[in-house]
Amino acid sequence: MKRNIVLLAGAMIGFVIFGVLGCKSDSPNSSPAPSNIPPNTVVMGSSSFNPATLTVARGTTVTWRNDDRDIHTSTSDNRVWDTGDMQPGVSSTTVFNTPGTFKFHCIYHSSMGMVGTITVQ
Repeated sequence: MKRNIVLLAGAMIGFVIFGVLGCKSDSPNSSPAPSNIPPNTVVMGSSSFNPATLTVARGTTVTWRNDDRDIHTSTSDNRVWDTGDMQPGVSSTTVFNTPGTFKFHCIYHSSMGMVGTITVQ
């Protein structure tokens, strides 16, 4: 009986320690902080675009980078561009030569709010 109590107490201490020390997530599904994103790059992570809005000069190349574990796309609402399916770890680029405001979405996750806007000046 005493041995069972000691084993149970040890297991509970282990769960507490794991819970306190094991909470940090370095999951690739986590969106990086904006300071970690190179200029003119939109990162796909946690089923969102980061940043969701971007303003660039005419002639700028924007890089789409999938840091998530799911497949995503960057597809303009008016079909000006479409990266196609981007596997995890893949990047794609789009050159913006025409001034205007362009809304975009992920064809798989737009219903989850994976949408954004590029403004070209």
